[in-house]
Amino acid sequence: MYKFVLFAAALIAPTAFAAESKVNNKPIVAQTLESFNQESAKIREQMQPGGVYDHIKSGDKSRVEARLDTMQRLLQAHAAQNDMPQNDKIALANAQEEVNGILTHNDNNRLVCESRAPIGSNIPVKTCRTYGEIEEQRQASLKSVSDMNNLSRTQKAGN
Repeated sequence: MYKFVLFAAALIAPTAFAAESKVNNKPIVAQTLESFNQESAKIREQMQPGGVYDHIKSGDKSRVEARLDTMQRLLQAHAAQNDMPQNDKIALANAQEEVNGILTHNDNNRLVCESRAPIGSNIPVKTCRTYGEIEEQRQASLKSVSDMNNLSRTQKAGN
């Protein structure tokens, strides 16, 4: 039994690591204004439908936009980080880390694993899905419930 578990773990492990490697832990690294403008344009594009961050909540999206604007103002005021006063460097680093944290959390490729015992068993089973898959399933479930509510309303109105 122990050998079987090790064998199964050896088969599953590479797929878990392969999915994890698609996540960009540092979506933005603000060094110069030019590189920042390229990175921020790419991030804004990826927050649109079909992008890596297309499931980002509106509150998180506004926070990312606000922090990107803050970072741009700081970099425009100083040619590079070398010219910046210490307080501005700290503000830039804090804004950058907040953006990176939000984007990493909302990355469609982020692997989310949970261990649950299936119905009728006490033995937990580990299942892993990407954040994008979870959000798509959640949205499909919400749409299904909404459609069923609308159908029942129209049937009641017709009676």
